Amino acid sequence: MNANVGYHRREILRAGLTGFASLSLGNLLKARSCAQLAENARRDDSSPAVRLKSSRRTAIILVWLRGGASHLETFDPKPQAPVEFRGIYRSIPTNVPGIHVSELLPRLSAMADRYALVRSLSHTGGGHPAGSLQVLGGDPDAADKPGPVFPDWMSVVSALRAHQAGDIPNYVAVNPVDNYDNFVIAGPTHLGTRCDPFKVVGDVSLPDFQVPNISLDPHAAARLPARRTLKQNLDRLQRQVDDTMEFEAVDSFEAKAIQLLTSPTARAAFDLSLEPTQVRERYGLNQWGQQLLMARRLVEAGVDVIATEFDGPLCGRVANW
Repeated sequence: MNANVGYHRREILRAGLTGFASLSLGNLLKARSCAQLAENARRDDSSPAVRLKSSRRTAIILVWLRGGASHLETFDPKPQAPVEFRGIYRSIPTNVPGIHVSELLPRLSAMADRYALVRSLSHTGGGHPAGSLQVLGGDPDAADKPGPVFPDWMSVVSALRAHQAGDIPNYVAVNPVDNYDNFVIAGPTHLGTRCDPFKVVGDVSLPDFQVPNISLDPHAAARLPARRTLKQNLDRLQRQVDDTMEFEAVDSFEAKAIQLLTSPTARAAFDLSLEPTQVRERYGLNQWGQQLLMARRLVEAGVDVIATEFDGPLCGRVANW
């Protein structure tokens, strides 16, 4: 067994609820912290989290390509440049006058009025890790470092909208954006692990792929109400000798875990088999295409932020660069 493999809190709750295990003090304190944050947001009418309630709902899908695609072969073909600089692919006009894209993107050329190309985005990092930290977390340091100092923007959104989460956590990572080789490029840092994403790891295009921690087998599901009732009765005894607020926080925290385990909405959002075959084929019957399809379904299910990364082996040796 790999001693470095940890267990996420939903996995612990899942084992506890189906096997009647108790929560550790660490989880009690973590749950109390989450409950306090939500309570503060409700009481403070001036908090950003409360102000967001009146705003139009938005959602963001971060499509993260490590190193990025070549600009010349995608959205910045430089049609006026000599062929030795612009490359072998020609540019084609879009449905927006004055904007050209590569001939490799004919479908995107027909809908340029529905997206924005931001050409002013840049960073001062000397390497991919530092550049990633600047883009994701706003770190001004141009030097590569082992991990982030500032929380990434996905975690910040998760914190600000924590009270708005429904059956599914408001930040989901489909193959998370977290590492670049041996460097950690994203994370909640001082916001705490409560702002970590719900992680879906693996090839979602495989027929037997299952998202962990969102379902129970039929026997466990049938036993869950009785087990929870028994646990609540024992909790009442504990409350008589413990007048802190820890159990109130645990109740809320545990309820969210049960909601994720038993919610039809959660199961449906992650179940790509519910999509018509034609739609799945249009996205591409491969890992990358199906990740993006899952991201779209999560937005439709009410998730605020979805981060998805497609990684693979490097083309050539790093030393060549």
